[in-house]
Formats: sequence, structure tokens, C-alpha cells
Amino acid sequence: MGLKPRASVPRRSAAETEGSAMAPKGGYHFADFVHLRMHSEYSMHDGMVRVEDAVREARADMQCALALTDLNNVCGAVKFYKAAVRSCVKPIVGCHLLLRGAYGETSSILALARGGLGFRNLCQILTSAWYNAATCMEARVDVRWLNENPRILQGIVVLSGALYGPAGQHIVAGNARAARRAVDDWLSITQGSFYLELQRCGHGGTEAYIHRALELSIAARVPVVATHPIQFMAPSDYPLHCVRCIMAAAPACSGERAEFTKEQHFKSRESMSRLFQDIPSALANTCSIARMCNLSMEVGRIRRPVYAECSHTFEADLLACSLGEGMRARLAEGRIPRRTDLRRVYAARIEDEYSIVAGMGFCGYFLVVADFVRWAKARGIPVGPGRGSGAGSLMAYVLGITDIDPIAHGLLFERFLNPERVSMPDIDIDFCQEGRDRVVQYVSRRYGYCRVAHITTFGTMAARAAVREAARAIGVSYAVSDGIARLVPIRPACRVTIQDSLKEVRALRARYASEADVRLLVDTAARMEGLVRSMAVHAGGVIISPTDIQDLCPLYPQSSSVVPVSQLDKDDVESLGLVKFDFLGLTTLTILSCAACGIARGRAVGTHAMRGIPYDAAAFGLLQAADTIAVFQLEGVGMQEALRSAVPDRLGDIIALIALYRPGPMHLVRSYCRRKHGIEEARIVDEQLRPILGETYGVMVYQEQVMRIAQAIGGYTPGEADLLRRVMSRKQPADMAAHRISFVLGAARLGICGTSAVTVFAHMEKFASYGFNKSHAAAYATLSYQTAWVKARHPVEFIAANMSWSLGDYERIRRLRLDSARRGVLLLPPDVNRPAYRFTPMFYRWHRVRGAIVYGLGAVKSSGDAAVRDIARCREDRPFVGLSDFLARINSRVVKRSTIECLVKAGAFLYVNTEDRLVMLERLHAIPHAMSYSTALHCAAAHGNERALSDNRVVYYVATECKSSTQLQHEREALGYFFSYHPFGNYRAAARRMAPMGIEAVRRRARMYARHIICGVVVSVGVRVGQVGKRGVLVLEDDTDYCLVHCAVREVHVPLRICSAVVVTGRVSISNDRERMSLTAVSMGALVRCVR
Repeated sequence: MGLKPRASVPRRSAAETEGSAMAPKGGYHFADFVHLRMHSEYSMHDGMVRVEDAVREARADMQCALALTDLNNVCGAVKFYKAAVRSCVKPIVGCHLLLRGAYGETSSILALARGGLGFRNLCQILTSAWYNAATCMEARVDVRWLNENPRILQGIVVLSGALYGPAGQHIVAGNARAARRAVDDWLSITQGSFYLELQRCGHGGTEAYIHRALELSIAARVPVVATHPIQFMAPSDYPLHCVRCIMAAAPACSGERAEFTKEQHFKSRESMSRLFQDIPSALANTCSIARMCNLSMEVGRIRRPVYAECSHTFEADLLACSLGEGMRARLAEGRIPRRTDLRRVYAARIEDEYSIVAGMGFCGYFLVVADFVRWAKARGIPVGPGRGSGAGSLMAYVLGITDIDPIAHGLLFERFLNPERVSMPDIDIDFCQEGRDRVVQYVSRRYGYCRVAHITTFGTMAARAAVREAARAIGVSYAVSDGIARLVPIRPACRVTIQDSLKEVRALRARYASEADVRLLVDTAARMEGLVRSMAVHAGGVIISPTDIQDLCPLYPQSSSVVPVSQLDKDDVESLGLVKFDFLGLTTLTILSCAACGIARGRAVGTHAMRGIPYDAAAFGLLQAADTIAVFQLEGVGMQEALRSAVPDRLGDIIALIALYRPGPMHLVRSYCRRKHGIEEARIVDEQLRPILGETYGVMVYQEQVMRIAQAIGGYTPGEADLLRRVMSRKQPADMAAHRISFVLGAARLGICGTSAVTVFAHMEKFASYGFNKSHAAAYATLSYQTAWVKARHPVEFIAANMSWSLGDYERIRRLRLDSARRGVLLLPPDVNRPAYRFTPMFYRWHRVRGAIVYGLGAVKSSGDAAVRDIARCREDRPFVGLSDFLARINSRVVKRSTIECLVKAGAFLYVNTEDRLVMLERLHAIPHAMSYSTALHCAAAHGNERALSDNRVVYYVATECKSSTQLQHEREALGYFFSYHPFGNYRAAARRMAPMGIEAVRRRARMYARHIICGVVVSVGVRVGQVGKRGVLVLEDDTDYCLVHCAVREVHVPLRICSAVVVTGRVSISNDRERMSLTAVSMGALVRCVR
């Protein structure tokens, strides 16, 4: 054991020393050991080290450098680099790579980037490894590929992987010749930049491995280095690490053995020096490697994309020409006033915005966005009118990026791009769901596949999930864990931690203090909370880089798109100065597109519907009546109540309601409505604010109003006003005090007395935190009005389009069906002779109803797109004349038995078959599973059990079958709800005598925990285990809505038939948005049907 090989430092080129300028004055003073191997939480299968904690510990231990080597990714590299530089710890970025050998054998190595060249090569290696992988554990680097590309390891220091490396596995197996051959191969591939890795972390056979590795080191003249595989921070974290591995079902580091030890925590320099005091060269080589690695990430440098048709030099001129053309186009459309004085206002605003954009160097950004928006519109892909603060830019309006006139709506450009606060522009674009990917692919083709990528997003463990996962790992029962998890409150747009819950929830605090298993569970979950657990593709974020993205991060493919995904999240993108573009999919645009294309024969919705018109009596009548089912942003129960109170008669009312109907300012909705109708005085704190607050009746609603007041009263510049708006929204006391003084002094310069200025500032301070971005509200209100216009003028197409895009959401289809019935739109049952996947509108000149919609077969359970296409293919020859004809002609491999059963239950054969549905199901069940339908029919015909199928005439039979409770239940099984009629209709008269309000009315109007009586039919029965033990659960439904009923277990043990009617008395519990209701039963009884 006394072998002590020399310390060896591979030579480095000038290209590998780049980045050393980031070291502090005097450089880094290396001591006796540097940690070169660490898995952070971004090693989602087996790491739980938070990079900030690791850097803080390294700094406290006077460690001058630290490496991050996550498993098959560098997702945490940017965050680690920034944290390390802030703490004056030298960052070393590397990766733990899993390998696949020539014969499929697996092993692992450690790769450390010496500088920029090494990091770029490491990114290319990871991109290759992820090419056919879905997770980091599946990614493998092909050793043959490395041999074929020897330069790919330039600038990289390779460590052998210890026991699990290609040489280490042979050493452990006692095959010295194969180990020597593996070392020689890696020395050749890495051009000498290779180390044998030694570890002492409690694994079996470690000392034998180290002894043989030292002998191999001397024989092959390869240096050794000591590493310690850090998986968690402290020894007390070992049980939590076990929980983490159980959650992810993680194997060991290289995929062979699930083996971690208590020693794999962050150890001090002193501990490591004692551990390897017999091999000082292994310790010294850690410092030698640290000196070699000088990676510099250019954090903060803006990397603007270059417009495809010009260079940076000519972008400003091209943008000016495009603005001139856009102004002329908007004038020709009548979208900009022709009056000379108003045109001058628009021209002056354009000049101001252009000077700001050109000064900040973002001309190319506007050209890129305008280019792909123009491409989408030219190909009929619906584009939203705007989204976010970008709608406040007149340049965006003129270029056709948005369809919101910012001057007409009083929107401010500085809310979008502030010259006094340099930040990346962010224009969010909504596209049709079907066309979004086409636009992203166009951008990828135009700017280069290697320069365009999606942004990744990391899923972290929330409080409730942490409790449930921790309970599963440490063996706490489901009843206890579910009860604790449900005590953690849920708040929209606000993350509640376990510590917050302990402070706020008395029941949780009491159980934590009195129950040992609850205390263990909560403590475990609290330490796991917030850890990264998964990675996914960002909903809309796409980066366009001026260079190859692989120079900055690895890429991995996604099955649904040809555009790859980067290993950067949005914060890393901003840190590296890359420009993010948001391509967002909006189903509402797809629905409007379906309606506008005129699905029905002989009718078409005019394309002007997508723009809307200034005032339409039918559209505003629909809004005033709160008939807003399926109307964008306005269909919630609470918003419908707000519409009834406000009685909107202009677009400004819709904008204000969208801005006010949020958790913070929701209490102002009532005041706004009362002031609008003159019930309440529209008080304004100072008359000088009337021009600014007059449109909202003295209620401060928008952030833009705060900015205008700051300019008009406080003498702020537009950029300073935006800074004040940010400070007020974040409620920063120190900054608020400074701005209060500046505001009063600015008002004094304008001749406004100090008392008025202080009063106005206090008023702003009170309401500014509730203020909403008017640009976003105006854009979405415009889309809401367009949706209402289409629904009011073309209900058949609108409802059919909404149903078509709600396939699988059976509750929404049921509500749309009720809405269509109220409008006189008939919903026809499914029909195999009208085999459309989506819902199809139809019109009858002779029919009294406004139109009809043919049920889409895609909305029938178990029927996919392929099955419907096959049915349509068979129907092209001739119509089906019965179930036997249908079975004989379809492809049984595509149209499965379950699909046919659901079609029969849904009534899709009622118009082509005289038999009852139950008889058809019996015939279908008589066919053996292993036999095709056509074979079964031929066998039946040969035995005289089936009539010949020679009659090709189409005969439509009137559906006169008796609707028994079994058949109604079949409809509900196939369609998700009762279609022919609701069985509650048999009991409605008796029910209304006992309970005047239906379930929907109770849900809309009842107070929380109030006592109510409801009546309904039973549609499902079950037992649920909760924190109070077993409880019976019923789902009751009437012809308006459904309700969950919690009752005693004995109630569900009594035979309750499906579709039987019951009356329940209990206390209601309603969700905040009043979309869901449950009832805790006090008493329950059967409801007797009324017989006249």
C-alpha cells in the first residue's frame, strides 16, 4: 500500500486557458484538496445537493474550488457558476457520463471542462448521448463514437470512474490485462488527459481496487486522483437521500448497482486529507486539475439573434422601412385615423419608440417577430390580437405583430420596454394550437436547426407531493399521509410551503406536536420540498441564438417536434443573454378558426369576425345576460356574476373586469359596478387625476394609471414611472420611502402642493399593488369580445367547434349540450353513417330549430381517430344497413370490440338497425374474441343463424326503443352523460317540492357550509379512506349539474341502484371559483317518483 506514484499534470494549450480572467486578484490559492465529483439536485435520480448550499459549505471550509458533475446533464451549470463566482469559489463544470461499450456493456467516467473548448465539446457529447434517450438514466455515450471522433475530447479532463469505470470494472473482476488495455485506450483517446480515480466512501472491495489501481498507475504511467462522490450535504441527510432514490427508483451511479453509503456527504478538506494521507499524490492532483480548469461563462452578455435577411448593421434601416410600409397598410385598412392631427400623434409615437429600440439594439428582435407572425398569417394560422405588455407597443401594432391600437386604448410603451432599465424585450404571441408547431418549425428552418431550441423547465417537489412521496418512502400509511397532505392549503398563483402551513393551520400544528409519525413525515417532507424532480419542455419558450446553441448547452430531442430542447431554463437563458420568444398555443383561436372557416354547408362566418366590430347589440346583449359559456375569460361563475352587475356596454368594461377579477383586487369589482351605475359616488382623491382615473370611475385598476399619475403629478419620466410601478408592485419599503420623497419634490417643481402630492402618493401606494397590466387586459378583452360576437351571431358553428375541441372532457360537452338546447340548437346522436371525428354543424330549412350538430364519433369513449377513419373509409362505398353489415366491412384490427360496444351503447346504430341496443350487445358478445367479425358472420350464415348481407339499400329507422335505466346507463358509459333524456326528469316535480333549487343553483348561490337540501339520481357509489377514516361517497346528478356527497359508510352499504333518486340534507362546501361543490350529508332518504 506504500506505492506513491508521481503527481502528473497534462500539458494544456492556450485555447484551454481561456477564462482565467474571472479569478479574483491574486488568483485562487489552492490548498491540499478540491472536490471534483458532486451530484446536485439536477441529478434527478440520485442527487439532492442544492448548489447554493454546496458553494456556501466550500467557502466556509476555505476550499478555493468546487466541481459540479451531474449525471448526464449540465442543467445546473449556469446557476452553479454564478453562485460560485459570487462566493469567490472557482467553479469547475463537468459531467458524470454513462457509457455504452462496443458489446453493450455499461460503465461511467467523469469529464471536466478545462475551458470554453472543453465545455463546447462536452455539450456535443451530451447531445449525442441524449439523441435516443427519454431520461438522463437512459442516455449513453457510445464509446465507438468517441473513437471515431477523437477531437471531441479536446479540452476535457477524463477521470476513470473508479469502481464503475471501464478500467475499474476490469480491476474489480481481477482482469489486469483488460484493465491495462482499457487505460491505454483512454490515454490514446484523451491524448494523455486521463486519470485513474480513487475513492474511499464505504463501498465493498475499495481497498483491493485501490491497491491494484496503484499498480496499474505505475505500469501504465497514468496519474491517480482522489475523489469523493458527493450525493448529499450532511450525514443526517442519508435517510432523505434514500427517500429520494426510492422516489425516482434510481439505480447506482453507473446503472449496475443500487448502492449508496452514509459516507457520500460533503466532506471537509481535513477529512479528505486524512482519508488519503497514504497517497499524497492523489490529493495533489485534485489541485492540479483545478488549476487546469478555467471555464469562463459570459454571463450578462446579450446574444441578439440576427434577422435572416440582413446583418446587424442594416437592421435599423430595414426596420424603419418596415415601419413605413406598416403605417401605410394600417391607414389603408382604416385602423389608423386619417385626420392630420391624429396621424401626427401616431408618427411622433412611432419615432419615439423606434429611437428607444434602435438605441437598445433590439431592431432585429422586432424584425424576427414580425417575420414569423407575417408567415403564420399568410398561411392561415390564426394569431392572437396580443398578449402581455407587448400590446402597448405601437411599433408592434404597425408591424402586424399585434392587433391592439395602443393609443386608442391608452397603453404605454415603457411598460413593455424601459430605456432606463435595460432588460430583454418579451413579446408573447398566441397561435392556434394546430398551427403553433408549424410556426416553430418555420423559425427553425429559417434561422438554422442548430440555432433554435425550446427552453426546458424543471418540476420541483411541492408541499403536498413531498408529503405523499416521503410517506411512501418511509412507510407511513396512506390514510395518515393523505390526511396531512390535505391540511396543506392551496392558493392560486401562490406556493405554500410546509413551514407556512405549520404556522397557519392549527390542525397540522396540533398533529405535528402530538404524533411522532406525523412529526417524522413532516420533517422529512420539509427537507425534500423544492428539490428538482423532473424536466419538461417549456409551454412556449423558444430561443433563437446568433450561434450554435451547442456552444452554450447540450440539446435533447422531443418526440412531438423536430426542434430540440435545450438544457437551459428561462433564468439560465436570461443569464447567458439569449433572447427568448414565446410561441404559445391558445385553443380559443383554434375554435374561432373552425367557426370562421364555415364547417356547415352553405354558410360561412365572415373573416371580419376575427377582428370584431366596435359595437354589436347581440354580442353585448349576450355579455349583459352573462350567457358566456365557452366565451374566452368570461365563463366562470364569479365572472358571470360580475357581468350581470356591470352590464357592460363598451369594450372598456370588459377590460376593467378582466383586470379586476383576480384574488387581490376582486373586492373592487362591486365598487366599480356601483360607480358605473351611479349608485356609489365616483370619488377621486384629487381632481387632477380625473383625466387618468375617469375611465374606471375613480378606481385605480391598471398599472398604466400608476405610471401616468407619476408623470402628471410627480414629474417622472416614462422610464422612471415604470421603475416606480415595479417598486410599488413589489412593496419594497426602502425604495418606497425614496420614491415618496422624489414624488413630492417632483410635484413641487410642477407647482403642486406637498399635501396633495402626499395624498396622491398614499392613494397610489394603497392600490398599486393590485394594479394589472392594461396591455394584457385589453388584448384578452378584445379576444373575449370576438368570441362573444361569434357565439351570438353563429351559435351552431361556435358550439360545434367548442365541442370538437373538448373531446374527452365529457362534463364540458354536457354543459355545452345544455347551452345548445337553450339556444334551440339540436344535438343529433352519434351515427355510423355520418362518421366524422369531430362535431359537425348542419342546417335544415324546414326545421324550427336554429340548426343542428351531428355528434362527433371521437367523443364516444374508446373510439380514436384511426377507428373513425376506418369507419369513414368503409362508409364511402355505401351506407351501412345494420350491425352485421358494419361488422362485415370494417377492419377488426383497427376498430376494436370495445369501440363497437361503445358505439352501440351510444346509439350510433339506432338509425340503421331495428334491433334494440341490448340485443345488439348480446350479438356482439356472442362473437369469440379470437375470431374476426367477418369470419364469425360467415360461420353464422353457414349454420343458418344469420341472414345474407345482400341488401345494400339504406333504410333509416325511427328510434322508438324504450329507454330503460340500463340503456340510459349505457349512454352514460359511452358518452359520459345521459343523452336521450335525464332520469331525473321522472322525479323533477317531487324534487322541486322538497328542494326548490337545483344543484347548479345551489353551487352558484349557496354560502359556504350552509345547510341545503338537494335531490338527484345516483350515478356512482364508493368508499374513500380519508383522515377521518372511511367515508361513503356518492355522485348525485340532476338535469342541471352534479354534486359529490360524503356520507356515512352504512349509507352506501344499503343497496343503492344506479339511477335511483335520493334526497340529501347536508352542509355544502364550494370551491373558490364556484365550479365544484360537495355536500356532507346529515340525512338521506329515497325520493319517490310522482305518478299522476
